[in-house]
Amino acid sequence: MRGDPVLGDLTEEAGRRAADALAAAGHGWDVRAAALCGSVAPGAGAGTRAGAETGPGKPAGGISERLAAVVRGGLPEAGPGASGALREQSAGPWEEVSVRRPAQWLEILDDLIFGRVGELLFVEFDPDRVNLIKAYLDESGIPRQKDAGTVDWEHLAPALDPHPEIRRFQLAGGIGEMSPVDRRDFDAAVLRRLTASLPPPRDRSTVLLVGHPGWTLLDRAVATLRRSRPLRAELHRRDGPAYGTTTVDAVRGVLRTAPLPVDHCLLLASADRRTGAVHVHRHVLFPAGVRLRPGADATATVTVHGGVIGNTSVLLPVLAGPPAGRDTAPTVLGVGRTALGALEQASLTFVLRGPGEVALAGTGDGPPAPREGEGPPAPREGGGAQEPPSPNGAAPSPTTPDDSDPNLTALDDPDPNLTALDGPARKRTALDGPDLNLTALVTGLPRRIVRPPRLEVFCTVELSGADAAETEERLAFVRDLIGSLARHRGAGSALRVGAVGHYDHAIHENGYAPRRILLMPPVPAGPAAAALTALDAWEPARRRQDTVSSLEDALRTLVPLATAPPHGDEAVRRVALIVARRPPAPPRQHGMVPSCPLGTDWRAEADRLRAAGVRVMTRADPRTGQRPPDRARAAVERYAATAWAELSRDGSFRPGADTAADVAEALGPTWQWEGPPCPLAFASPLL
Repeated sequence: MRGDPVLGDLTEEAGRRAADALAAAGHGWDVRAAALCGSVAPGAGAGTRAGAETGPGKPAGGISERLAAVVRGGLPEAGPGASGALREQSAGPWEEVSVRRPAQWLEILDDLIFGRVGELLFVEFDPDRVNLIKAYLDESGIPRQKDAGTVDWEHLAPALDPHPEIRRFQLAGGIGEMSPVDRRDFDAAVLRRLTASLPPPRDRSTVLLVGHPGWTLLDRAVATLRRSRPLRAELHRRDGPAYGTTTVDAVRGVLRTAPLPVDHCLLLASADRRTGAVHVHRHVLFPAGVRLRPGADATATVTVHGGVIGNTSVLLPVLAGPPAGRDTAPTVLGVGRTALGALEQASLTFVLRGPGEVALAGTGDGPPAPREGEGPPAPREGGGAQEPPSPNGAAPSPTTPDDSDPNLTALDDPDPNLTALDGPARKRTALDGPDLNLTALVTGLPRRIVRPPRLEVFCTVELSGADAAETEERLAFVRDLIGSLARHRGAGSALRVGAVGHYDHAIHENGYAPRRILLMPPVPAGPAAAALTALDAWEPARRRQDTVSSLEDALRTLVPLATAPPHGDEAVRRVALIVARRPPAPPRQHGMVPSCPLGTDWRAEADRLRAAGVRVMTRADPRTGQRPPDRARAAVERYAATAWAELSRDGSFRPGADTAADVAEALGPTWQWEGPPCPLAFASPLL
């Protein structure tokens, strides 16, 4: 019909050529519609649907026999050239179309977030239905979406074929061996639906999503919408993961780039260091005004601390709001959980996926798992977050261009702790649903955490032994004890350690230590590291008798160290631990038990310690060998047993049975609380 005019009558040959050309054009038009209607997967290369069988006598491109039967002239059978023909006909609908005027979306979303428009209505005509999605703000100012009257084509345009595949073929423009769909009737049906569902034309809140260009009837529906009302904007989206594969995903992809209207916070507990009173604490993960780039996420890392109960699962509620100027409660976006030991800490990473969407990230080997109905995550370039807009709601000022799109601008992060999520090295854990009674949670916190008093441990160590190994065992125990106490979850940096080392009264029997040394220089209460350093200078000595030691002189030296008043009104718990083999000498000789040359009374010194609130405990080596055969030696044994019993009134430990870790656990402070256990993590360490 586009050839040159020919003079004369229409010949039979010319009529046949015109009929053949018209049939070929109709055949090509239907083949194109068959390729568009979804039977041929985009980017399939060979023009076949994934999993479709091809072979001699079967339609090319994986198209069903039902559809092949209605195509005018039929479809070519599968063969070397068939797929290339379909690929040529289907070129166009799978071409990527960039987002038009992406900077305009920043203004549109700002209008929604800052209340300049009440809602946005997204419209998309796809091969199965007319999608109408309303975007609005909830009570916390978070943009949400809901269906606004989506309708399937079979209900909107009954003239279309009831079978889905044939109906898509008709929407793509196919005619086939059927009665063609009346275009005017189709336009009228679309207009009636739009008039009933869309707001008044003056509202200018309608946004058109164009995802299937080239589909003849869908293009007519788009043209009908454009004629019937002015559009606020159009979005020509990719058929890929950038904006999802459904209209719901496409709208979500747009809304997730809106600025945060309110702070997104993690709800934690906080204990007053002076009174122990427990309060709620809101840690801002993502401040209001942060916005994501298309396809990007942002992360925030926070360190949380455990309470006084070990091996518990704490709640991690994430809240939004409340909005500034509104007297409303914050909205619970989700609740995470993590296991925390007593007084331990954990570093957690939260992922911002858009306003109101926060997930808990963890380390993993695979890429982030997409949500239900969401395509795989789009590749990201540059950072993940943009700085908040100005207070008047204007778009942020550009700083660095974003390489992913020349029309988008990259802005500095508003917080140094806010970073882009790195590649596929993390996997996201969706938070539990927001079904949480926030009032009951806050009122159910413990009233007060009762901190234990600061712990001070003083050790007396007998440095004389039968050999160096005996003394070294006692020194090794004290070193291990100090290390275990320093690592104890309830002691921490508040621990103070002091020590006194003592030898025999008879100085001349000392074969290792310098002469005239009775006691090593006492170590006052101080950091554990200082006590360990002092112990390294202590040297063992060989004892000449196995009756008594100079423990009473060590106790007398210990009294002023362990009874010194604490700083201010600080509560202190003090323990004196005796690590020795022989008992102290009495102030006067008792039978074969020699007396203290200085006349020190160990009972009086122990009473002075206990009167000052110091807990006196022992770790004494057991006696070995046969029982003494004579009465005098038996009296010595009775004295030793009596002395150790009196010194062990507050408790004792057995060498070989109670390890240094066991002793540290017994001496460690005990935490208490008033009220129920705390279900939240703490914002700062309790120590």
